[in-house]
Amino acid sequence: MTSKRCQHCGLVNFPGTAECRRCQAPLAWGESGAIQPAFSAAPAPGAGGGDSYQPQQPFQAVPSPPNYWATGDPDASPYVPGPQLRTGLATASLVLGILGVFTIGILFIGSLIGLILGVRAVLKANREPYVYGGKGVAIGGIITNSFGLLTIVPVAIIAAIAIPNLMMARMSANEAKAIGHLRSLATAEATYQSTLGAGRSFASMEELIAMGVIPANSASKSGYQFKIRLLDLNGNPVLVGTRDATRFEVLAMPESYGSTGRRSFYTSEQYVIRCADKGGKEATPSDPDVNQYFEEHESAFDQSRPTRRRTR
Repeated sequence: MTSKRCQHCGLVNFPGTAECRRCQAPLAWGESGAIQPAFSAAPAPGAGGGDSYQPQQPFQAVPSPPNYWATGDPDASPYVPGPQLRTGLATASLVLGILGVFTIGILFIGSLIGLILGVRAVLKANREPYVYGGKGVAIGGIITNSFGLLTIVPVAIIAAIAIPNLMMARMSANEAKAIGHLRSLATAEATYQSTLGAGRSFASMEELIAMGVIPANSASKSGYQFKIRLLDLNGNPVLVGTRDATRFEVLAMPESYGSTGRRSFYTSEQYVIRCADKGGKEATPSDPDVNQYFEEHESAFDQSRPTRRRTR
């Protein structure tokens, strides 16, 4: 027995096969076992091998996936992005922290505000993680703001030591300049007395400036105010331009007591410079002279220092 060709699909089957291996159509084996000639077109359904036979469809329609983007529901698909989290407090804290590291805590206030904002951002992120984010950024802000606050401590210690010393050095320089200018004014009075004063009277500060013997800014210089007072023989004030100004007083007071200077200075026709700490007021003829004043204060300073014993 030879092979048999299926009349429906044209597949060649082995001898003795009752159904086609491809389309399961029944095979009719006749006397002639030769292979039937091939056909050009498939027979119509229901012809020959059975009326109930239906050919199988090689492909099936695949349903398209649902369009989750069209619904707008964030819970419909895990690929749809959720709502944007709030990170304003955390970002502000980090920015203030970075600035505070390079600006001494932005004068303490900036770093303190940044630290508070960072703590609040962390608390909000823990309580409402679906609304507030940026917890890592907030922690970075807390660290940088804390570092900015810590930098204030050594700077404050250095400033507490350096600023008073600088102010004392400035006041000492101003006082030395005030003494020198006071001597210049007294010398100008002596020059006026020996020339225009006919050896008898003295001039006011305006007259000395007009003569050109003293500069125009002689009334205020190096943080001190200077004043010339004309007196008669009995020590009473006289008017400017009179011939009764047989005596004079030159006064120097600090413009800002405790900032530009502490001591006030005084000199007269005796040309002895006196000084005292008057709290910014005028010095008097009864105050000690400059040399005596500094000697007394230097000796008091030496006595206040602790003595050291020499060890062998």
